[in-house]
Amino acid sequence: MKIVELQKETYKGYEIEVSYMTKAYHQIKIKKSKNINLTIKRKKTFKKQQKSFTMNLFEDHIEQPRVFGVFERRKLIAVIEGSIESWHNVYRVWNLYVSKRHRKEGFGTALFEHIEHIARSMDARALILEVQSCNDPAIMFYEKQGLHFVGLNTLAYTNEDIQRKEVRLEYGKRL
Repeated sequence: MKIVELQKETYKGYEIEVSYMTKAYHQIKIKKSKNINLTIKRKKTFKKQQKSFTMNLFEDHIEQPRVFGVFERRKLIAVIEGSIESWHNVYRVWNLYVSKRHRKEGFGTALFEHIEHIARSMDARALILEVQSCNDPAIMFYEKQGLHFVGLNTLAYTNEDIQRKEVRLEYGKRL
């Protein structure tokens, strides 16, 4: 497998249609009384759900992004995008994608190890990323890569993120 760096001039705005099947989500409960109690519990859904979204490479809001990909016969089949957030010296993974046909073949792990090496070479103190609480396959993958829960935002996407089971979770690890 050959991992190559993608050039911004060629891939800026490149759209990738992402879809995944999930059979679980991470339920968020916040109870406020004298103290604030937060619980996150993995729960199975009644039936598998398909989720989809579009990701774009080299978005303008990303500070000095680097994008790496794997090709099969000139077709991009896996990609990872990351950048250093200089204000706190953390390397953020913005996007990770493996085509449906090539999942569970090691492409995601190879790309993740590659970006982690990049982060370490930049002396980043940590690696961090965002994942929705409904994206159980991604959460399981990130935990296998050694990441753990480091925070959340219950109003990141809508005012009903908790009810929609689409809470922004932050996962990370020290480098």
